[in-house]
Formats: sequence, C-alpha cells, structure tokens
Amino acid sequence: MNAPTRALLSLRLAALAVIGLGGVILSQITQISESAGFTVVGPRVFPTIVGSGCLIFGLLFFLRVTVVPDHDLVAEVAAEEQTTDWPTTLLLLVLLVAYAAVLWPLGYVIATTLFFPLSSRILGSQHLRRDLLIGFLIGLIVYLAFTRLLGVRLPAGILSGLL
Repeated sequence: MNAPTRALLSLRLAALAVIGLGGVILSQITQISESAGFTVVGPRVFPTIVGSGCLIFGLLFFLRVTVVPDHDLVAEVAAEEQTTDWPTTLLLLVLLVAYAAVLWPLGYVIATTLFFPLSSRILGSQHLRRDLLIGFLIGLIVYLAFTRLLGVRLPAGILSGLL
C-alpha cells in the first residue's frame, strides 16, 4: 500500500473513531442519573452536546475524506505519518489505559503522581525527582480543588483516611 492510500485510510479510520466515540458517549448518557430537584441544565446536557458533536463532525469528516478527498490533506498526513514516532505514541496510550485502570484503587493523587513522571520519562525527561514532585503537586491541587471547592468527588483510593 503506497503512502497516499495509507494516509487516506488513516483519515477514514480517524473519522470512524470519532463517530464511534460519539456513539459510545451517547449510549452511556442513560447511565447518568438526573437530580431529584429542578435544574435548568441537568448532568446529561453537556455529554449530549459532546456526543452529538462527535457524531456530526465525525460523519462530516468521513464524507469529506471519502466523497471528495482533499489531496493536500492526504499529502500532509502521508508526510507526517513518516515522521511520527509510533513507539512513543503507543507507550503513552498503554500508560493512559493503565492510569485509568489504577485510578479507583490507588486514588487520583497517587495515580497522577505515578502517571506524570512515567509519561515524562517516555517523552524524554531525565529528571525523576522533579517529575515526581510535579506529579504529586498537580494531583493534590486538582484533587483538593475538585473535592473541596467544586464538590466533585475524585477517587481517594488508599489515601481515603488522609484526604
């Protein structure tokens, strides 16, 4: 398969992925419970907008790369595809899935403390202590801001007695 054909295929797959994401978002909206009282904007509104947007724009993008392919876009994607460091991308994807898997058992602060230096190391950082400190501070500040100021519960995990 030559580079332009592979680039066109990757654009179509990206469009299908966006359509699939929109479908998943919209299918999961029924799992969000509505509040008992009257609210002008309920918790389902924003996910509905995002899911619908993904479906609409994914479909438009798929039609754009299928019906009337943009040859300049295909050439640009083919050139970028050759310079993309796929091992780094795949390692970050695996790390992100692992982060999601340990988020509830370990808690947001610990999971973020571990995620930040690991992702930094994958991207080339050599400063482990600094990255650990930054990861811990980001995790703690975001956790406290969401749980104490915004009232959004993030998982405390094994630190539930301390936080």
